[in-house]
Amino acid sequence: MRTLLASALFALACGCSDHSSRPSGAGATPSIPGGPDPVMLRVARDGGTLTAYAYPAMDSALWRSSSRVPALRQVVAFGAEDGFIAATDRRGAAVRIDLRLGTVSTSRDTALQAVVSADGAAIYALTAKGEITRFTPSGGDWKLTPTLPASALFAQGDGSLIVAGAREKQVIVWRVRPPGIEIVDTISFTVGGDAQTNSAMLAATAGSVGDRLFFGANETLIAVRSRDMKQALMTKMGDPISAIAATPSGDRLFVALVDDRSIRVVDRFDEKVSDKVKLPSVPTALRMDPLGRVLLARGAADSVFVVSLGDDAVLGTVMTEWRGDLPLVLADGMIALARGKDVVMTTPGLTDGRKIARAGGEFWTGLRWNGFRARATGLDQPVQFRTSAPRDTSDHREPARDSARPPTRDSAPIASQFTVAFASVQNEMQARDFASKIRVDGQSARVTTIDRNGLTLYRVVLGPFASRAEADRVGKSSGQSYWIFEGAP
Repeated sequence: MRTLLASALFALACGCSDHSSRPSGAGATPSIPGGPDPVMLRVARDGGTLTAYAYPAMDSALWRSSSRVPALRQVVAFGAEDGFIAATDRRGAAVRIDLRLGTVSTSRDTALQAVVSADGAAIYALTAKGEITRFTPSGGDWKLTPTLPASALFAQGDGSLIVAGAREKQVIVWRVRPPGIEIVDTISFTVGGDAQTNSAMLAATAGSVGDRLFFGANETLIAVRSRDMKQALMTKMGDPISAIAATPSGDRLFVALVDDRSIRVVDRFDEKVSDKVKLPSVPTALRMDPLGRVLLARGAADSVFVVSLGDDAVLGTVMTEWRGDLPLVLADGMIALARGKDVVMTTPGLTDGRKIARAGGEFWTGLRWNGFRARATGLDQPVQFRTSAPRDTSDHREPARDSARPPTRDSAPIASQFTVAFASVQNEMQARDFASKIRVDGQSARVTTIDRNGLTLYRVVLGPFASRAEADRVGKSSGQSYWIFEGAP
């Protein structure tokens, strides 16, 4: 899950499919698909100031964090709505980075066994003691000690948490809805093997895409539909599974097996192996291009095989250190490779291109987000974008912008907007629980914060909407008491 979530940062806001993004060939000209701005974040691997660049321009900073970022190990999730990044540091602690304020918070617990998040804000962690803890921007507010030891966590967009664990020859998957601790749904699978081996495999292979959770247990590939906790896939692979990667659409799963030089391609509709990709050596890890153009497979030593998803053929081999952040497929199809002290960009045709000297000592991660665009002239709130819902700004200031920031074309005034509010309470858990029950036209309510005379209130809202009439319609459709105010939440 961790690898998939880190790579998914580019795709969160662009809605791309692996089918529509397949390369036309090894010599395809690099280009950046439309959508939110591609951004590259870089920070010293030993920790320091996090800096954002507008990719592919890597020589002028858009933004810098106001707080020091610890030595990062891996990015877990990014939430475009509020601008939160969830990550882990080298000590194994959970880290939250607020890209709007530039602040950084770190959990007290270290050496966590698993860290997941759906939106970068609420972070769930599995401690060495077997407890599951939730960290929110207001602090750790929920804990659970499951009766069955947990091996993998799956954070859901509706605020629930799905947990998987192994017992004897079975894998058990169950759902809880914090702040409650009761199991509200469960499903089990008989997979053979033993609990210890299955537990380790669960932790190593668990991932999710869309409404599918997937993982390996013994020689079995399993997928579960998160919306109803029903089996979506259960396929015997013949040998123990070592790694799994899913295309951005979730239509295909690529599965590496222990001591096997071939990657199996499993079609979720046929529910069976549809193809094999033969590699020069046994792959030990897989990493998906967030736009579904290529798959990276870690081979022996520092070799990485690049597989085209257009025809499931090996394009070639590149040499790079395999880290939690690199190699990384970028927005235009270039691949950032870690080579000693430097980072080298290789083209889709696998020819070495631009070299960024001494960048090998930095941690890299990419995302697509409009939140670093400049504020509209004369306005007291940031420019609003379709894929970057606004945060309440009454108690926050925009982070300082770098003086070298290039000019922006987005300076037009914003038309009037209207927001539906359902509650304003002092308890964050109460607000989030109430928000999880409100859904209109496929849109879920969310929680924002507002300061009133030094008191933080948690407000449950939907919107903004272009007209008061539309906001009023949504409020009535919710079946809840509501009020409407002008402006973004």
